Amino acid sequence: MSDNKKRVVLITGGTKGIGKEIAMKFAAHGDQCVVTYGWGSIEDEDFLNEFKERGLPAPFLKQADVINAEDTADLMKEIKTRFGGVDIFISNVSFANLVKGIDDYTEAALLKSIEYSCWPMIEYTKQMKEIFGRYPKYVMGLSSHGPDRFFKNYDFAAATKTLNEVLVKYLNYHFHNEEVIFNILRTRPVITDSLLMTVGKEWKEFIEKYDVAGTNVELEEIAKVVYMMCSGLMDGIRGQTINADKGFNFIEGYSYMYNKREEFEL
Repeated sequence: MSDNKKRVVLITGGTKGIGKEIAMKFAAHGDQCVVTYGWGSIEDEDFLNEFKERGLPAPFLKQADVINAEDTADLMKEIKTRFGGVDIFISNVSFANLVKGIDDYTEAALLKSIEYSCWPMIEYTKQMKEIFGRYPKYVMGLSSHGPDRFFKNYDFAAATKTLNEVLVKYLNYHFHNEEVIFNILRTRPVITDSLLMTVGKEWKEFIEKYDVAGTNVELEEIAKVVYMMCSGLMDGIRGQTINADKGFNFIEGYSYMYNKREEFEL
């Protein structure tokens, strides 16, 4: 991989689901992870014990709301004191208001969704330069197929994913001389608490009934792609949105259901 030295990896919103799996993947390769969370989604001791049970080095865990300027400043100062800086930044926080109908379309709700899901990728990167005197080498965001496909209650979440996918192209241009590599990873649905809160708990049972559960992407598969994109082997890929969908996004839809209509007794 890039240089065999321990790298410092900051993962925001990393105590559950995709973020936690990404942290574990980097930790398994000897990197020092810094994991943040916003609202006490898990007990610190329980989270750290999960790493211990896998024989992984414990991350530095810090409560920091990504849109709180004071939290951001405190986080950066503590990282500087402990580790000197950040080499890899995974912007994983995604928070958007659920949209059940047109009455939920408000300017405040949309802007708050953007503030949480888009702005931290930019603000944290700028703060790192100011506090550490250098930028991270890699900045990665997480996206979904929401910009191209309908998901229940997902209007504002999809809008933020779309914005991030556009911004990384421009950010890669603006940061080209700084040698900061921006990319986005798109995935198919992953069974997490966050997903089920958005589309409904019945969704998991539905996709299992109609034999599409196997087209989902597993947490470890996502973590492997993120790690590889930050390994030094993929540095020619910049300002891109990478699909990690196992090719199933092409298959899903009415044609798939039609092809399986006898099996599903439709």
